[in-house]
Amino acid sequence: MRKAGVASGIVGVLLVIAAFLTAFWITPSYIARLPGNYNKTYTYQGTLSRLLDPTALASGNLAGAFKTGLPQTIGMHVKVLRTSGNAAQVKYTNSETISGIPVASVTENYAVDRRSLEATASHPSNWSVTKARGLVVSWPIPAEKHNYTGWVELTGTTVPLKYIKQVQHGGISTYEYQSAVPATPITSSQALAALPKSLPVALAPKLKAAGLISASQASALGKLFPHAASIPLGYTYESTSTYWVDPATGLIVDIKSSERQLGGVKLPGGKIVPFVPVLIGDYQATKSSLNAAVSNARNGASAISTWGITVPVIAGVVGFLLVMLGAILWWRREN
Repeated sequence: MRKAGVASGIVGVLLVIAAFLTAFWITPSYIARLPGNYNKTYTYQGTLSRLLDPTALASGNLAGAFKTGLPQTIGMHVKVLRTSGNAAQVKYTNSETISGIPVASVTENYAVDRRSLEATASHPSNWSVTKARGLVVSWPIPAEKHNYTGWVELTGTTVPLKYIKQVQHGGISTYEYQSAVPATPITSSQALAALPKSLPVALAPKLKAAGLISASQASALGKLFPHAASIPLGYTYESTSTYWVDPATGLIVDIKSSERQLGGVKLPGGKIVPFVPVLIGDYQATKSSLNAAVSNARNGASAISTWGITVPVIAGVVGFLLVMLGAILWWRREN
């Protein structure tokens, strides 16, 4: 009886310790973080109300330079390439297809903290990553009801991600956040590679005739770039976006975004004076992509809940009962 009591007590204490470690160390440190095998693609669709054809513009064909009402598909692919402790090297690809034809793709490698999901400088020196600040691919695990800072890859700047409210979306409870990127120069070399770097001066009269620039602007161009054969161009990006985020996993369930890219004259000092829309459009998750994101969020939340709450509670209760049983057996043996 005495041996049984001792054994019961020891097992009970071990279970209580295991419950504590699982809830407060193992789950936060090894389960509630970005998995090393994470590899997901989400798809968004929308319409481009305005799209510039650079080839037509450069040739002077202003009538054919602007397309309207085109369907667009955005693919966002996030893949963990490797990990080191609590840091992960993540490959992020944003690809765009218009009317079924791939037209642009931007790929960046980031180093992120696997729990906060913020860009981090604490990573192996042999990782080739883009320097960034704030959230780059997702929200922290778990997400909280407060504002965050997000990274804008096209402009190399940050934007506030404002918490709005808790709301049902896609059949689950989510946190809604919003962002507004003001008109900011595009600095991504990959994005700029697909856009013309200059415009022939000879097109200035046609631009004025088409109402894209005023007479005073056309005159100013002649004064700013005298005897020049071409006018340097620059581009700006602006957007307003709404994000629906799963609280437990930080996964983005859906995005609704409106974007504008404008082209303009790049002045000698670097300032960009926009005068022509390059891209104006909006997009949101497809039904299948939304369903997949919801399923991933539910599975992730279930795993965190199982190991962070259910298993520790069961182990703790059983451990406590075994300790009590051991104490009773010991007491009965002594008496």
